[in-house]
Amino acid sequence: MKRGLVASTCAALVLAACSPSTPQETAPPEKGTGTTPTFVVLNPTPDPATSQTVTWRSREAFDDQRVVARPVGGGPQVRAEATRKAATSVRDSGSALPAYTATLRGLQPGTRYRYRVENAGGTAGPYTFRTPRDDDAPWTFLALGDTQVDNADVPARIVREAVDEHPEANLVLHAGDVVNEPWRHGEWVDLMKALAPVRTSRNLAVSIGNHERCILVRGCRSGGAEGFRTYFTDPGNDVDGQQPTWYSFDQQGVRFVVLDSFGTDLEAQARFLDERLADNPNRWSVVLMHAGPFASRVYRTNTEVFSTILPVVEKHDVDLFLNGHDHVYTSGYHGDPDATVFAVSDSGPKYYQISGEDWTRRGATRTRWAKQVSTYQVVDVGPDVLHDRAVVAANGAAAQPRLRPGTVLDDVTIRKDAQGTKTVTRR
Repeated sequence: MKRGLVASTCAALVLAACSPSTPQETAPPEKGTGTTPTFVVLNPTPDPATSQTVTWRSREAFDDQRVVARPVGGGPQVRAEATRKAATSVRDSGSALPAYTATLRGLQPGTRYRYRVENAGGTAGPYTFRTPRDDDAPWTFLALGDTQVDNADVPARIVREAVDEHPEANLVLHAGDVVNEPWRHGEWVDLMKALAPVRTSRNLAVSIGNHERCILVRGCRSGGAEGFRTYFTDPGNDVDGQQPTWYSFDQQGVRFVVLDSFGTDLEAQARFLDERLADNPNRWSVVLMHAGPFASRVYRTNTEVFSTILPVVEKHDVDLFLNGHDHVYTSGYHGDPDATVFAVSDSGPKYYQISGEDWTRRGATRTRWAKQVSTYQVVDVGPDVLHDRAVVAANGAAAQPRLRPGTVLDDVTIRKDAQGTKTVTRR
């Protein structure tokens, strides 16, 4: 790969990827009491341009749970009957209320839909979403690191700011540790409130964290990640041995692969990743998992991810690798500066002491880092350019560097020419 220079602003780049798309409509919060469906979440299917999965909870276990949608501009109604998800418990996830999921199929790409979630007790909505296009037209997605604690405060403000500043974004990635104590119902309620600006109008793809699994957490209980599987639904890929915590989906020129850092089946996940990247028909590839191959916290290392997942990532020259877990911001590369861009982020008020020791020990180079700084990432996707920016959203008491919220902390542009040769520019 030959490293090249690119202009430092979207205006200079003259990229269609920097052009805003049609803004999304932010859905109203759920209203009503009693048996009205609540905590509605959109999750991607393998092909979100033609199908969408909706997940929710109900006050009672009615048999007639369903989703009804229709194009905003007029057209035939699409209905999907729900299936009930596995039961939960008050002890392990804070609530035993039934949860449901339904997948709307036969949707038209690039079309805005209005939909409702219905049962015998009431209706949630109407909400709207726009299906992705089925070509490589420019678009934007957002990415969050750990939110984890006090979701009703700092994380909620970060999500709102990200949506207000980038209403065109049509997908939100979350790197996991969505809550801190998964057996407490109030934490899930606060999370759903924090995600309200995005979860009913944009696909939400979440990588499970160690807190959802109760790994590396003392006195924790989750019943096998009851809460996580209740509120989110994975887009199954019909792969032998596939678990609901790892999956892939395609959206408008990008293959996204979401993995489970603390699963006991990393070898199987590595094979899945290899297969999904080997037959990737898209221009770009993005991998999301909670703990990445290079730890950015003092005394931490992720040996299994490094030895199992990283070789596959580098074999296929993944474009962007996103993770959280360390509660700092760090980005960089391993080996070739024009190879995979690795970015670790934090989108909540919990911070750890930062360290570059593990990066150095594993032969990786940090190009930008910050401590006690909360960010969200905005990624513009175009046919020839992937433009990733980390935006400062909050500062801790000892933030370094201390930048005004809204300031771009890190700015990385990945270009590919007609032959697929990649260059990465950082500023």
